[in-house]
Amino acid sequence: MPDLIKMDMRKYLGYVLYMALMLVFVVPIFITPLLGQPYPQLFQTLQALYAPACHQLAERSICYFQDGTIGDCNRDNVAVIGRQQVVDDHGILGYKFPVCARDVAIYGAMLLGALLFPFMRRIDDRIAPPLIYFIIALIPIGIDGGTQLIGLRTSTNELRLITGFIAGIVIPFYVIPILNMFIIGPDKNRDKKQKSSQP
Repeated sequence: MPDLIKMDMRKYLGYVLYMALMLVFVVPIFITPLLGQPYPQLFQTLQALYAPACHQLAERSICYFQDGTIGDCNRDNVAVIGRQQVVDDHGILGYKFPVCARDVAIYGAMLLGALLFPFMRRIDDRIAPPLIYFIIALIPIGIDGGTQLIGLRTSTNELRLITGFIAGIVIPFYVIPILNMFIIGPDKNRDKKQKSSQP
């Protein structure tokens, strides 16, 4: 009986591990701009913690403004104050998310995809979808980022958010099965089915 309980607990471990990492990494991204005014020191600390993960350029980022809106940090008539704050021509202060718009979408979608995972796949699934779907999901971000990188055009935060979301939403459907495979081991039932279907 203890072995059965141990196995049941292990089948959730890959998912729980992924979710724990995502919650610890992603939730502060969305909380950080809200801390700008009431807790400036904590705001600065969180900005610094995310600096190695992103370029944090204001012109490629989104801000939470004191009037309760979220928008481009580089909207019309905005002056950048340091690397983390902006002020518009009405004196409304904005606090930058600690990562750029594309990264906000990627990480947010990685968390959302993980929340959707149990409704679409078995939680202990050890079989990732065909790699072609992952490649297809990366094409928009590759075109958007690549054409900007080589100077053909300048992307917008709307495009960065959309392409980042498309790439991010599929990631858990590959990472969670891989984690499950390492933690639980290969899917023996699948191997048996494949062997029995061969002539």
